[in-house]
Amino acid sequence: MTRSVALSAAVVGAVGSLLSAIALPWAHYGDITVPLTRFPGWGGYVGSVLALHACVAWAVLSRTARPALTLAATAALSLVAVGSTLLLALTYDEASALFDGAIPAVMPRPGLGGMVAAVAILISTGAAAVSGAGHRAMAAAPANALP
Repeated sequence: MTRSVALSAAVVGAVGSLLSAIALPWAHYGDITVPLTRFPGWGGYVGSVLALHACVAWAVLSRTARPALTLAATAALSLVAVGSTLLLALTYDEASALFDGAIPAVMPRPGLGGMVAAVAILISTGAAAVSGAGHRAMAAAPANALP
């Protein structure tokens, strides 16, 4: 059951990251929605999230993965991904970086993209942690014990 929970959480995290990167706005300027790709440094966020999800997939799908090493890598990558998410999400009010030419004279608001991205990162990190706990439980159980 631990493996199915970890796999489900990994899929939900990956879908959330994809949704936040492609479909959800990261800022609102009145009626104008600002997607992730208009933010300076958005490539760093995408790269860190892709690396995180690759590590989570390795942790969840591989039966030979070293849980301690995988968890350490996942923790480090999740810190980098959350950091880049916060850096992007908190720059929603720097209109000169987001718009070329005329800047809308309205009060900016943060969009859902950054919030969904942060939650997706936390869910994916949790999936790797649950998977690591499952690996440790399987290693601690005797080989001849019946479930």
